[in-house]
Amino acid sequence: LEARQFSYAHEMHKDAHEKFVKDCRTWVIARGKSDEKTLRFRALPLHGAIVFGAEEDLIMKIMKAYPKAARGRDVKGRLPIHLAYEKDVSDEIIDMLMNEFPKGFIAKDKKNMTPFDHIKEDSPRAFLKKLLPQANALMIEEEREKWEVELKKKLEEQKVQLKSDEQYLEDVVQHVSQELEAHHESVLQRTKEKHELDMLDLKKKHAAEMKSLLEGFEVKLEFEKKLNKMKGKGSK
Repeated sequence: LEARQFSYAHEMHKDAHEKFVKDCRTWVIARGKSDEKTLRFRALPLHGAIVFGAEEDLIMKIMKAYPKAARGRDVKGRLPIHLAYEKDVSDEIIDMLMNEFPKGFIAKDKKNMTPFDHIKEDSPRAFLKKLLPQANALMIEEEREKWEVELKKKLEEQKVQLKSDEQYLEDVVQHVSQELEAHHESVLQRTKEKHELDMLDLKKKHAAEMKSLLEGFEVKLEFEKKLNKMKGKGSK
């Protein structure tokens, strides 16, 4: 600077900034010693800066250098927002993370935990764990009611439009008629099949009863023959 080589100083700053941005985009990965396919560690510098308690100014610089880091998940499936609530970082950093990735607000890690589940019991934000689920439920209910009102309004508008559409009404009548006819044919077919099965059962039952009667009649005749023979011998 003293030599007034400002362009050189600018290039140094530019090179340093580009290297910093590149580093902020780089995933740090460690694999298992026995199984190289198993990830033992996986994180971006933003994860590390939050976990290891870096100065908030540095965390913000990393965020500004690579905003998409807010969407990155570590080896445990945690987003930076999960770690931010766990480590009680400032509201400003949480706002930056939320603005970059709003869906992270409800995202779950591999343990099925949301960012609020990572809030410690002794944290100043501990009350959020109880209040926010209730607030979310109320918001969902409110949105559901709005949706139902809007749906009802749209349906009424559609009914009015459809009533004036003769072709649509004709198509509806034809469709309903076809549905009823198909249903009627299906019922008749099922009734016919059931009748045939019932008749078959009756025939089998009747055949079994006739066979039983004939067998009984044959036994009776045989008994009478023996009885007559015994009577003939007795009269002699």
